[in-house]
Amino acid sequence: MTSPQRIFGPLDHSYTGWASAALAIGRPAAELAFQGPEAMPVTMSNHSHAEDWFELLTRPLWGLAAAKDAVPDDLWAAYAAALTRALDPADPWYVGAGGGQRLVESASVGWALSLAPEKLWDPLAPKAKDVVAAWLGEAYLATPADMNWHYFPVFAGHGLTRIGIAHDPAVATAHLERMGDFALGTGVFEDGPGGRVDYYNPFAFHTYALLHYKLTGDDRYVPNASAFARKFRSWFAADGAAVPYGRSLGYRFAQGCLWGALAAADVEAVPWAEAAGFSRRHLEWWWDKPILDPEGRLTVGYAYPNNAVAEQYLTAGSPWWATKVFAGLLAPADHPFWTVEAAVPGPGVEPHKAARAVHVRDRAGNVTRLNGQAWVPWARTGEAAYGKLAYSTLAGFSHATGGPGLESAVPDGALLLSEDGRHWRGREDSDEGAIDESGVLTVNWQPWEDVTITTSLEAAVDGWHARVHVIETGRVLHTGEGGWCVPKDGHVSEVDGARAVVSSQGLRSELIDSTGDREAAVIEPMPGTHLYWPATALPVLRGVLEPGKHVLKSLIYIGSEV
Repeated sequence: MTSPQRIFGPLDHSYTGWASAALAIGRPAAELAFQGPEAMPVTMSNHSHAEDWFELLTRPLWGLAAAKDAVPDDLWAAYAAALTRALDPADPWYVGAGGGQRLVESASVGWALSLAPEKLWDPLAPKAKDVVAAWLGEAYLATPADMNWHYFPVFAGHGLTRIGIAHDPAVATAHLERMGDFALGTGVFEDGPGGRVDYYNPFAFHTYALLHYKLTGDDRYVPNASAFARKFRSWFAADGAAVPYGRSLGYRFAQGCLWGALAAADVEAVPWAEAAGFSRRHLEWWWDKPILDPEGRLTVGYAYPNNAVAEQYLTAGSPWWATKVFAGLLAPADHPFWTVEAAVPGPGVEPHKAARAVHVRDRAGNVTRLNGQAWVPWARTGEAAYGKLAYSTLAGFSHATGGPGLESAVPDGALLLSEDGRHWRGREDSDEGAIDESGVLTVNWQPWEDVTITTSLEAAVDGWHARVHVIETGRVLHTGEGGWCVPKDGHVSEVDGARAVVSSQGLRSELIDSTGDREAAVIEPMPGTHLYWPATALPVLRGVLEPGKHVLKSLIYIGSEV
């Protein structure tokens, strides 16, 4: 495995540098896809192989269309030919009708036709134009999942508009109106009825709203995007890392696409120096991570290739949704987004009640998310991605794997409970938390009918956060609570009664039982469970509770090694 830095060289934060980066990231996927579905790698997926290949073909278009003048004509010609084959029912490469998962990718096609019709449409023969228009028209009328998917037919419609194909505008209007039903306040949308607030806000709801505005002038959701952006600043560390949380983290630097979308739409929701800084540092953070295969293609995983941390719908073509980060290329080279000196964020506490979270950026620039939202049971990895109590830009988080013991359950950022000390469960179904004016978050949860827990979380700008659990149990329970993981390679541990410290590669993780009733230890979780590092070490606290009422208090630190 290798990094963009190693294959493509250092990232140049000029307009032309980002255009080159969009081509560098997108081209390897496109060139593999041009070989047809048979060349597509087989990865786990709940979609057909044809749909997986279609993702590989179309998703790079989010970045390549924005950087169209940097894309060679021969690549555009090959794209036009491959797309025509994919959309032609008489061709062996036909991907199928434009519903289901194909509807997601119809937005990529519509987007590309909107921005680059001279590359993808004008050169086509009349019969090929009929094929593309018919497929896109079918996608425009398809029924989406009742969530952020309502934007996909809208963008299919933008493509139809740009190539001059008549379609009923009432269809797009109905989808856009439905999006408004998901608004929660302060710019936040839930991802469908009862859905979670996660990165689908920035890389779907708000980015699409801004790009829709760019294409049409319809600004109905621009105020929402602006309001969210002002809160979204707190999700990013000073080094560019976005706090890892929620599903679809395999889309990697799509996390930062909102900043470029603001520039594309010329909406100064935050000062351009801030938007530019968040955008540049975010892509820079990813640029030296081992996220590419030797041919320069994005892998499935997060900070390294790892299928174990990916949802059931993520395939070998999925990660190129990340290329939406290049939307800022729609702003001209002399726009402040490209020319301003980047601003660096300072420490602070940002409660965000609609998002059910508190983000704390410490004095070193690292972000801790105190999390009120409950798990998502339908998504593979949904318990770890949503159900932990805290998340960190510096220390990431882990997913549980099959097998007994805390080494498999991996309680970083969490309190886990067990009846036998071998099989563990954490916070699954719970309320969505309450946040007071000082930024203390309180969550109520009930892992068994006769066990109720009230957990309060508070973080400070010195890198520490505190957890208090008030537990009423009608049964004997084993407890296992974790601090933050650090890389296993070269780690050094220190355990003293109710305190455990582990340091590695410049990081120090510390966990203290404030009540002194639990025993501290350092464990080595199962390899491949962590987002950032293939092998880790983790400080934990273990104890046993008899039936009755108990109060557990802990202090947790992550920061530079001292």
